[in-house]
Amino acid sequence: MEAKNNLLFCIVVLLTVTISCKDIKKVGTQETELYEEALTKEDNLFSTLISKNGKIVFEEYYNGKTKDSLCDIQSLTKGVMSILIGIAIDKKYIENVDEPITKFFPGEFKNIKDEKKNAITIRHILNQTSGLSWKGYLEHEEWLCSKDPISFVLNKELENEPGEKYNYNSGATHLLSVIISKTTGKTTLEFANQVLFQHLNISKVDWQKRNKGYYDGSGLGLKMKPIHLMKIGQLLANNGNWNGMQIISNRWIKKLFDENEKSKTKWGLRNSKHGFCWYQTYFKGDKINYGMGYGGQFIILIPNNKLIIITTYNHDTPNAIDQQIGFLNTKLPSLINKYGS
Repeated sequence: MEAKNNLLFCIVVLLTVTISCKDIKKVGTQETELYEEALTKEDNLFSTLISKNGKIVFEEYYNGKTKDSLCDIQSLTKGVMSILIGIAIDKKYIENVDEPITKFFPGEFKNIKDEKKNAITIRHILNQTSGLSWKGYLEHEEWLCSKDPISFVLNKELENEPGEKYNYNSGATHLLSVIISKTTGKTTLEFANQVLFQHLNISKVDWQKRNKGYYDGSGLGLKMKPIHLMKIGQLLANNGNWNGMQIISNRWIKKLFDENEKSKTKWGLRNSKHGFCWYQTYFKGDKINYGMGYGGQFIILIPNNKLIIITTYNHDTPNAIDQQIGFLNTKLPSLINKYGS
């Protein structure tokens, strides 16, 4: 049954790689007043949630979705993985981000002839600088259908020295889920429930496993409620603290949004950098930290304005790229203009 599901999924495999966008446009007050009305006319929009000063000020669902609907979050999964890696380090399951991944995949590395791959660390995986060859979405179908998705990634040619060059690699990010399972003795979902989800009252997710039995870490198999994405955004905005409980250490929160850990990327907002699975740029002088999934899945944090914006869209459409770009270029500036002050 698992094999059949994977084969079916391969047939309808979805792209997760995002596309670079034009400059954010300035939007006038009159346009912002029409924003909510315009939302209802979008065929593929599922949700928009906005939090200001820690309180939700806008929450709407569209096109048959409700507050209880699970939405495919695509590569926002990577942001969840980076949080879980940080918690695993906080709890001493993993020593630090500079541990070589050979430690966690001794069997796979026995068959790897290129000794330069021994230098690949968790940091390199988090920062998309492993050096392993990956041709974006062109790899996804074959990877999803492979009997051993771990070896599929590790056997890729080493095109660059680890740490030398940024190359977005969804298959490599899946290794983070495997590392969590191997170090904690729990499945990634069990660990997430124990250290993250239950504290935020996130009681329902739909998380697929890849072949070999590990939960997907690539961004091709996790569905969550938009309100739960908001909770994750609020947790990050509050420096990892939730109702007085420090769920993620301040040290790790700083690492997630450390500009020195990020590389220039052509994806997302103009002049964005990406590292530790989170993007960063500036708009009108204000820093924006954000997670992004193909088709318009966003967790957007604007610390200076104490603003968090969540969106989910239907990604299974030929217009997925256009709707993502449209949100970033037009709707996001509208929301910042209206709710940011």
